[in-house]
Amino acid sequence: MKFEDKVVVVTGGESGIGRSTVKAFLDEGAKVAVFDYKIKHTSEIHESYFPIEVDVCRIEQIHSAVQLVIQKWEKIDVLINNAGIEFVSPIEEMTEEDWDRVMDTNLKSLFLVTKTVLPYLKKTKGVIVNTASQLGMVGSSSFLAYTSSKAAVINFSRSLALETAEYGIRVNSICPGAIDTPLLQRQFADGKKGPQGTLDDLILMHPLGRLGKPEEIAGPILFLCSDEASFMTGSALVVDGGYTIK
Repeated sequence: MKFEDKVVVVTGGESGIGRSTVKAFLDEGAKVAVFDYKIKHTSEIHESYFPIEVDVCRIEQIHSAVQLVIQKWEKIDVLINNAGIEFVSPIEEMTEEDWDRVMDTNLKSLFLVTKTVLPYLKKTKGVIVNTASQLGMVGSSSFLAYTSSKAAVINFSRSLALETAEYGIRVNSICPGAIDTPLLQRQFADGKKGPQGTLDDLILMHPLGRLGKPEEIAGPILFLCSDEASFMTGSALVVDGGYTIK
């Protein structure tokens, strides 16, 4: 029960990596608030699990959600900025609206949520983990908006780590490789190809020869938030099956 009595906020916690991270924190005794644009698992609500419908690109909704968490549990110890979207398009086919949607969801939301939660993290000497991507470390054709946003998440985390170190706050990012989620499977359904080829082609880009599992990212996220990582801040932890070493 490494996180017993800790209060954790997870954005984008209703599916994929976010959902596995929520479950992992709950298993370790934490109280978890989920900020997501659509709450689906209402049947699972209990005293330690507090899902709130929030558009993390809307500051007024974020303020309201954070106040609900403080009213319920009186503090926030950990923030996981996990909400994000992927977008695939050559630059000449990408619209300004496409670009803005990716940047708003993947980067602006980090700024808005972090700015709102930070006063409470100062009181608890809390921890922030931001979900980036292995594609924030390398380039990838037709992923221009996504790779740009995730590279920005990594440097956002580094700069924020410097800015908040005096308050005892640690800030790190995590860079997952391709993770086996329903969203990923749908993208390659019936042998459909993307810029990186078929799903089998994407798997071959990972030297370990398989996709990652959501829980294989949740574990490292919990590590970054734990006392075992107490001397880590400003780091970008790569968990990508070897994708970026090829």
